[in-house]
Amino acid sequence: MRLPLIVVTLSACAVANRPEQAADSGVLTPDSNIQPTDGPTQPTPDGPDEPTPDGPTQTTGSSLLISEVSLAPAGGEFIEIINPTAQTVDLASYYLSDSGNYFRLPGGATVVQSDFIIKFNAGATIAPGAVITVALDTAASFQTTYGVAPTFALGSGTMIAVVTSGAPTLTNDGELVVLFRWSGTSDLVADSDIILAGRPTSTNLLVDKSGVAIDGPDADTTATAYGADSRTIAIQGSIPTQGTSTKRIALETGFEITGLNGIDGDDETSENTAMTWDSTFTAPTPGAVPAGLL
Repeated sequence: MRLPLIVVTLSACAVANRPEQAADSGVLTPDSNIQPTDGPTQPTPDGPDEPTPDGPTQTTGSSLLISEVSLAPAGGEFIEIINPTAQTVDLASYYLSDSGNYFRLPGGATVVQSDFIIKFNAGATIAPGAVITVALDTAASFQTTYGVAPTFALGSGTMIAVVTSGAPTLTNDGELVVLFRWSGTSDLVADSDIILAGRPTSTNLLVDKSGVAIDGPDADTTATAYGADSRTIAIQGSIPTQGTSTKRIALETGFEITGLNGIDGDDETSENTAMTWDSTFTAPTPGAVPAGLL
């Protein structure tokens, strides 16, 4: 029996068992140089996947998905991403975060202790129907834990730390995990996928970005507002214990509503994760995706 859907109505950016404090370093400002200077061409402020005042352009089949999250142990924390599309996706403008402040990145974002906003390097791609794993610790720690190497490892320098405060980690009981895209020059970011893994506290949920206007590092001085977030994404009723992980069991199709802030014009905060993610947790399977997802 599936657990009841719990509607998220609270918003803040602190995490469980972490001090409620602003980061004292790692603040991204509009002048920060975090974008690659070579490699594949990046989207422009008016590119097809960036939200605009009229909402994002529909781009069929361009959205990557989070497929598995391991919250513990420390050396085995990882986020797995799948590409269910028929095209190779350039990852250079994709980011991962466990901070509710992720959407403020174009105007300058801060995170609390142990939270992070990280991005892929120039030249990183994910092939059609492929899966990648992003370890927060080193590749060596990941290899020791699972017996296989991760695709990318923040602790080994194969991911870029954009905004951090202390050593990036995931909260064991539950955590917000966001995959999003930003051109580096536009006012807003575009959501690709969002999951509340495990059972986050009320202070570790999505922040409502509905109507928040940001003037990013583009040429003009006009702020652009985000569309409305429904924030009806489900919180899992139980916690993946150490030695287990939470996994996606179904694609998003039919389980979320149309919105303004997602890459494909979907509201990623509306996904009915009670139907698309598991409720009985099993051992982590990094790099192995359940049948039917790819």
